[in-house]
Amino acid sequence: MPTPQTLTADLRAVHPGPRPDRVSSITRPGAGWTVILPLKGGPTAKSRLGAPPLLATAIALDCLDAVLAADEVVSVVVVTPDPQLAALATTAGAEVRPEATPGAGLLAAVRDGLTGIGGACAVLLADLPALRSVDLSTALVRAGERLGQVPPPPMVFVPDAEGTGTVLLTALTADAMRPEFGADSAAAHQAAGAVRLDLDLPRLRRDVDTPADLQTAVELGVGPRTRSVLAEIAV
Repeated sequence: MPTPQTLTADLRAVHPGPRPDRVSSITRPGAGWTVILPLKGGPTAKSRLGAPPLLATAIALDCLDAVLAADEVVSVVVVTPDPQLAALATTAGAEVRPEATPGAGLLAAVRDGLTGIGGACAVLLADLPALRSVDLSTALVRAGERLGQVPPPPMVFVPDAEGTGTVLLTALTADAMRPEFGADSAAAHQAAGAVRLDLDLPRLRRDVDTPADLQTAVELGVGPRTRSVLAEIAV
């Protein structure tokens, strides 16, 4: 079975570190996206899957790889209380922040990540094992187009595959963000003024909370670490 050490080696091989500054496709001059990626980590991560913590780590690292490789992304802020994930994310080239209040939950972690961020920003949930960089880039370009309208909406979001949750929330500034992640977050974000983008990006929209979700992600094509761990376990 893969170990934390082999996951570390794989991470270094797939993504050796941050890339030089890139030209963004966002229409606003000088803009680029900072992506906030909260990673729970630890023995209770993705517990509803009934799988070992190593699978949750693999899913998080595959998702992080895709984010770091996305052309529209200029920086990634990982928020995690887990020392192992913190070390791996630092190795990959992300900025890592601890939770200001450990155990305070997802919304608190998101707020920790948004603190002090300037320019266009996005919050992405990290339970997306089939995510590819092109999926995230496409979604950020589309979100940037909507946010560039006059007058701009305060936020733009992409719902999950079921249409009731949220996988990606974007805004032109951190101050404009009003995250409402949790049950029925899609409706909550719309109520807060966010524009909904029902994009045809199934790998972006397939978060995994149940074994059935994970099976769908496998059919879409999961990342290499997730695939390696799944080859060793029965979920």
